[in-house]
Amino acid sequence: MSEQEKDSAESKELLRKIKWLMLLRLLFATFLLISTVIVHARAYPTFFNTSLPSLYVLTGFIYFLTLCYALLVDRIERHVLFAYVQLLFDVFFVTLLIYVTGGIESIFSFMYILTIINAAIMLYRRGGLLIASASSICYGSLLDLQYFGIIHPFYTRAFELMTYNIGYYFYTLLMNIAAFYVVAFLSSYLAEELRRSGVKLQAKQYDLDQLELLNRNIVQSINSGLFTLSKELKITYVNPAAEIISGLSRRELDGSHIRDIFPQIVPYLRFGVEGGGNEMVDRLEGIDISFDRRDGTKLNLGFSQSMLKDPDGNEFGLILIFQDLTEFRQMQEQVRRMDRLAVAGELAAGIAHEIKNPLASLSGSIQMLRDELDFGPVQQRLMDITLREAERLNALVNEFLLFSRPEKTVDQSVEVNKVINDTLEMLKNSPELSRPIRIHKKLTDDLWVHIDSQRLQQVIWNLVLNAVQEMNNQGHLSIATAIRTEDGSGKAQQELAEISISDTGPGIPPDNQGKVFDPFFTTKERGTGLGLTIVHRIVENYGGQIFLKSDGRRGTTFILHFPLAEENPNDKPQ
Repeated sequence: MSEQEKDSAESKELLRKIKWLMLLRLLFATFLLISTVIVHARAYPTFFNTSLPSLYVLTGFIYFLTLCYALLVDRIERHVLFAYVQLLFDVFFVTLLIYVTGGIESIFSFMYILTIINAAIMLYRRGGLLIASASSICYGSLLDLQYFGIIHPFYTRAFELMTYNIGYYFYTLLMNIAAFYVVAFLSSYLAEELRRSGVKLQAKQYDLDQLELLNRNIVQSINSGLFTLSKELKITYVNPAAEIISGLSRRELDGSHIRDIFPQIVPYLRFGVEGGGNEMVDRLEGIDISFDRRDGTKLNLGFSQSMLKDPDGNEFGLILIFQDLTEFRQMQEQVRRMDRLAVAGELAAGIAHEIKNPLASLSGSIQMLRDELDFGPVQQRLMDITLREAERLNALVNEFLLFSRPEKTVDQSVEVNKVINDTLEMLKNSPELSRPIRIHKKLTDDLWVHIDSQRLQQVIWNLVLNAVQEMNNQGHLSIATAIRTEDGSGKAQQELAEISISDTGPGIPPDNQGKVFDPFFTTKERGTGLGLTIVHRIVENYGGQIFLKSDGRRGTTFILHFPLAEENPNDKPQ
C-alpha cells in the first residue's frame, strides 16, 4: 500500500472517530438535560435559587456546537486540527460544568478523564498528553481561583467562605492531575497498540485478499474442471471449466451428488464406499471414463482427487479435478495409426515390388497365348477371367505402392470447386454408379489450397465412391465447402478450407469408427481396406486433417481441412 493510500485511510479513520465523539457528546448532553429536569422537578421547585439554570444553558450550548460540528465535519479537510478544537472545547465545557456544580465539591471531575481517553483514542499519545495537560491547567486554575475567593462556584454552601485548607486543595489537585496523566499514558498506549495491531491485521488481510484473489483467478481460469465435494460426495463448488466440460450449469451442479454426474468414478473416491471412507483409496490418478454430454457430444475424461483438510488435519471433503482428454486420446490414436501405417507401408512396399514384375510377365504371357492359340469358348472365358483378375491384382499392387511411397508436396494452388465438379462428372459416367442418386452441392467460391490436383481428386473420388457404395446406389450425396477460422499456434488465427462429404447410408458403428483409417480394415466383401487409408495418408502429407462423424444409425460425414491458399494465376494445375 502506498503512502498516499495510507494517509487517506488514516484520515478516513480519524473522521469516523470524530463522528463517534460527536455522537457521544450528544448522548451525554441529552443525559445531562434529562437528569437536570428530573432533579429540578422533584428536589428544587424554586428554579432561580439553584445552579440548574446554568446547566440548562450549558446543555443548550453543547447542542448548538454539536450541530455546528455536524454541518462542518464533511467540509473541513484538516481533520486533526478539527479534532483538537473539539477536544479543547470539551475540556472547557467540563470546566464550566464543574464550576456550576460546586467546584472542588463537584462530582463531574471524572469527565476530564473521559475527554483524555477520547483524545488518546483519536490522536494517540500526543493528543492524550496534550488534553491531559489542558485538563490539568483548567482544573488547577479553577481550584486556585476558588481557594483565593476570586470566584464562587454555584451551590457551594450558600457562597460562604471556603473552610477547606490548602492541603486539601493541593491533595485533590495532585491526585486528579496524576490520574489525568496516568490515564493519558495508559489509554494512548492501548490505542497505539490497537493501531499497530490494526495495521498488521490490515496488512495480513490485504495479503489474504490477494492470495484469495490469486487462488480464485487460478481456479476460475484453469482449463480443468474442478469440483469440491463434501463427505457425502455432494458438490459444494464448481468452477467455470467444469460447467463447460460437463455441459451443465452451476445451478444444476450445486448440491448434486457426484453419482448423478459421473457415476463411474464413485468407487474410486476416498468417500465412495457406502457408510464410511474408502481406506484403500488415497488418490485418484489415471482414471479415464467415457462421458456422454447432454448435447450428444462424447468425451473422454481423466480424473484426479485430493483431500480437503481443516487446520487440525481432519478430512472434511474432496477436491475432484477432471480434464477433457478427447483430443489427446485422438492424437494418441493418430500416432498409433501412423505407427501401424509405417509398418504396413514397409510390408506393402516389399510385397508390391516382389509381385509387380512377375505379375506383369504373367499377364503378358496370357495375352500372347490368347492371341496366338485357338482356344474354345470355355478356355477363352478362363483366359478373360485370368486377365481380369490379373488387372485387379495389379490395381491392388498400385494401391500398395501409393500407400507405401511418401508423397512429395507440390507447391501448387488448386481450386477446390473445380476438382469437386470434375470428380462428380466422373462419378455420373462411372460404371460404379448403377442408378442415379441425388447430389446436393453447397460450394463457396474461390476456395484454393496447396495440393496436387490429381491427389485431391483421388481423395474426393475415394470418399464419394465409398459413400455411393455405402448407400447401395440410392439416397442423397451432399458436398459442401466453406472457410473455417481456428486457433493456430499461440494466439494466431488460421484460415482453413473445409470440404464435407455426407451420405444418407446406414452409418458406421461406433466400434468401427476408430478403425476405418487402419490399413486392410474393410466391411466390404471385395474391398481391400486401403481406400480410406490412402485418403488419410494423402491428406496428412499435404498438411490437412480428416474427421469422421456418424451416429452409427444413419448417415456418415467425412470432413477435410486444408490450409487456405491465395489464388495464384501463374501457378494453376495443368
